[in-house]
Amino acid sequence: RPERSRTEPSATFEFAGEAVPNGGDRGSRLPDGSPRLSASPTSRRLDCSPSYAPRYEVGAVRTHSKNLAPPPGGPPRVSPSGSPSASPPPSFRGMRTGPEMSGSPPHQSPPTWAGELNFGQSPPPSGSLPDLPGFSMYSGPSGSPATMSQSKSMSALPTGGAVGSSAPASPPTPSRSPPRLPSGAVGSSPVSNRNDARTPGAGATPGASPTRRSRINNALGGNQRSSSRIDPEQVPRPVGQIEPVKEEGGKRYETNKYHVPPAATAVATILDRGSTSCEFMRCTVNQVPAYPSTANTAHIPVAVICQPFAELTAFEEPVPAIDFGESGPLRCPRCKAYVNPHFTWVSQGKEANCNFCGHRFEVPGEYFCAIDDKGRRRDQKDRPELLGGTVDYIAPSDYSDTLPGVPTIAFVIEATRQSVSSGVLPQVLWTLRGLLNFMEQPASRIAIITFDHALHFYSFYPGLESSRWVTMCDIDDPFVPCSPSALCIDALDEGFRAQVEGLFGDLTDLFEETTSEQACGGAALKAATELVGAGGGGHVIMFHASLPNTGIGALKARDDLRLAREGDGQALFTPQQAPFFEAIAADCLQRGVAVSAFACPPVGVYIDIASLSVVPRRTGGDLFYYPGYDPTADGERLHYDVSRTVAQNAVYSCVFKLRCSKGLTVETMLATWEPEVIDPSTFHISRMAVDSTVDFVLSHSERIEWQKHVYLQVACLHTDRRGRRLIRVHTLQLPVTSSLSNVFRYTEIDAVTNVLIKQAAVAALAGNGNFKEKMTKSCVDMLHAYRVNCASMTSAGQLILPESLKLLPLYVGAIRKMPAFRSGSEVRADERLSALIRVLGLPMSLTAPLVYPRVYTMLPLPERAGNRTDVGDNVHMPPTIACYSDKMAMDRLYLIDSGYFMRLYIKEDVCSDTLLEVFGVARPEDVAEALNKPEEDLSEAALRILAIVWQIRRERTRLPWQSLSVVTVGTPEESKLLATICEDRVAGEMNYVDFLCHVHKMVQNKAD
Repeated sequence: RPERSRTEPSATFEFAGEAVPNGGDRGSRLPDGSPRLSASPTSRRLDCSPSYAPRYEVGAVRTHSKNLAPPPGGPPRVSPSGSPSASPPPSFRGMRTGPEMSGSPPHQSPPTWAGELNFGQSPPPSGSLPDLPGFSMYSGPSGSPATMSQSKSMSALPTGGAVGSSAPASPPTPSRSPPRLPSGAVGSSPVSNRNDARTPGAGATPGASPTRRSRINNALGGNQRSSSRIDPEQVPRPVGQIEPVKEEGGKRYETNKYHVPPAATAVATILDRGSTSCEFMRCTVNQVPAYPSTANTAHIPVAVICQPFAELTAFEEPVPAIDFGESGPLRCPRCKAYVNPHFTWVSQGKEANCNFCGHRFEVPGEYFCAIDDKGRRRDQKDRPELLGGTVDYIAPSDYSDTLPGVPTIAFVIEATRQSVSSGVLPQVLWTLRGLLNFMEQPASRIAIITFDHALHFYSFYPGLESSRWVTMCDIDDPFVPCSPSALCIDALDEGFRAQVEGLFGDLTDLFEETTSEQACGGAALKAATELVGAGGGGHVIMFHASLPNTGIGALKARDDLRLAREGDGQALFTPQQAPFFEAIAADCLQRGVAVSAFACPPVGVYIDIASLSVVPRRTGGDLFYYPGYDPTADGERLHYDVSRTVAQNAVYSCVFKLRCSKGLTVETMLATWEPEVIDPSTFHISRMAVDSTVDFVLSHSERIEWQKHVYLQVACLHTDRRGRRLIRVHTLQLPVTSSLSNVFRYTEIDAVTNVLIKQAAVAALAGNGNFKEKMTKSCVDMLHAYRVNCASMTSAGQLILPESLKLLPLYVGAIRKMPAFRSGSEVRADERLSALIRVLGLPMSLTAPLVYPRVYTMLPLPERAGNRTDVGDNVHMPPTIACYSDKMAMDRLYLIDSGYFMRLYIKEDVCSDTLLEVFGVARPEDVAEALNKPEEDLSEAALRILAIVWQIRRERTRLPWQSLSVVTVGTPEESKLLATICEDRVAGEMNYVDFLCHVHKMVQNKAD
């Protein structure tokens, strides 16, 4: 039976306050040494942006204002500055560090976040309240002397004012004396950013005795009997001051020493010491329940999140590649698991025990080695597969039916009048021409196709000054008109380089006067996949500026607003021409061809993402959607997205398998593609990118209390960009526990959130309309299980949250408000579907910022914010505040970071004198242009703001590029921005405080 731990004094405090619904470069470098966004497209590296992308100048900072003139439609301007540079600077991982994670004694109650909520209950008379232990944030093992002694000595927290009131903005101090009450009546003082000086997740200052508490209650109006009282200042939030790292690359973590891995958003260096890095594999629970009943009681999804080809930093050890020849790596003959550091060796090294199935088998003679007195092989230090949890094996020839080849990348670009006038064609050609300087042989094999009412192929032959243009007009039954060897060439070969560069320069002029309104995108897709498949596989990248409306696979414009109101908009999730796209997807999987799509429609134009996404989703491609494409606003993001898609270390023709040790099985798989019908632990996909992430939900097939550890192993057979056939193997070791308390203690909130949001996305795509209620029920089940089994001695009026899951109600409430999960006509079908697809492939490092955007106060800046630290090129970051409108003063500037975008939000009461002093302009609409001035023309405050922006980009250099835009009051972009303020009441959903009360009521009702 699962053990129920003895309840220790839980950290508690009272909430107070009425819970009410909420209504409503051109220069080259900055002074700190960090690079600015600008240089020529021929430079070898883009400063601090990904090292593969040409530099980009126009659109480095953009604005959204109703007073701006229409942007030009031509290609962006290029600065002549910039020079070749070496590899990326060693400070790419930036400044932030994760929390210290230390172990704790087994069989103890996990740390608890608690607050008291009174729902229709009258409090005891003033002066007779029970003396409750104080609230202290967990910073080490629960029950450690420091934590326990401090908890025993603290009295209950003081109550605060009502919602909308404020107290003096000051950091919490260790003093045990009661904090001073704000002067004046409750709710009468203006809102202040009280969280600015808080440490992450910190609670209020402890120190009020029962007598003191009664005086506070009297100050709040005596014995208050409201139906719900809660102080929004005290609720858990991921906000506060971010401490700078002490060394470049962040704190170092060895995988065999931490009990909980560092946060996915932390700046850290992970060292592989036998169990794979958390960059590749994370589990929702870092101690696996020994009994199926324990797992069912906790209601926490036992799942593993795999990102097998995640990029490593310069401070982390590269993945070793091992060649065992045609014999291949050592594997268990029963379960086929690959040899790993957790195999045990017996019989003087002649036999091995598999850590997955327990099978003992004879070691082949060529792999034999004697063992020492501790049972370790004497050659262990010389064998990477016995030292680290991640290795690459050179695959023997019998692992594949065909010989691997260098993948081909085919660029298929729409050349209609819409594409030319909107700037899509010029932008794409300019980006591709610059990318030639960042390609490396042999991964530089490309093909170029354009399409309008016909297909245009371009063949290359040595000795010619320019390429040959071949037009194919049979768009109902398209075919490849030339030999693949003439259409697919090495762009860096001296015989073709000049022809390729000339073609990229001439295509804009060739189609400048086009009048074609027809786009045969379906025919182009079919011909391009056949071409790439004939060359051995690769990647087809489609660029759409309008709906493909002619030829095979033609799509019809649908009234998406009308259909969105019918049946929760599910009609718009059904693709047109489904047999056509399904046939292409099946052929691509067989040939090893992946398809990615860039959709750039005009403002308000429907482009049918449901149909265009079928092949990319099935083949492992990417989908990028730029609604209302504007070259000034979106050109920069398109530039970096194309660059990253082309130059990243993606792999092709992948066969993936997840193995679990005895007692665990794979129940479901969550990804943009679909698993095998028979085995959900296996799938075949044409491409996996560095961001490709797949979640596996596990279940118990039997009790595993006899095991000390469980093991999970990922094996992925793939072809890399150089044409080598490899096997990537990750092995993860996790301890087993019989304690329900330890299951909660070592749960990782970001991993749980990643699983919950993907389960909701799968349900939404399937037309299941109650996915929000199911997600909320999952949250309530987890909190109820913790309360009943780990904190049963607490008062019924208290909201009890496990420390590891204290942010779960906040995240669940925020997910319910995301555009991907809004039904009806409020969000356009294309936007919602693209958001759902993005959520299905969401990597761990983007989960937290996407769900809960980080908000920084830019003006006024704290004293050290934006100034250099003593570590590399890093700068100090300002503290984050709650993502809540009431926390944003009307006379300030805020930087809002949502993981994919950064927005500089200028509030309505920011005076012109402030703008003039900081940016040199008097109008908010001119701030974007001002930030693009040379650094010598910018003020110190403006330079510090840009330094903070670049610091965020440096920390996420392995993730998609984050563009910066300036948002002003009264514009459509402000409405979109306000919809991401996730603690507000958005789209009919409750604000955070009300949702927290709602969750607590549901927990209470379930307990009753």
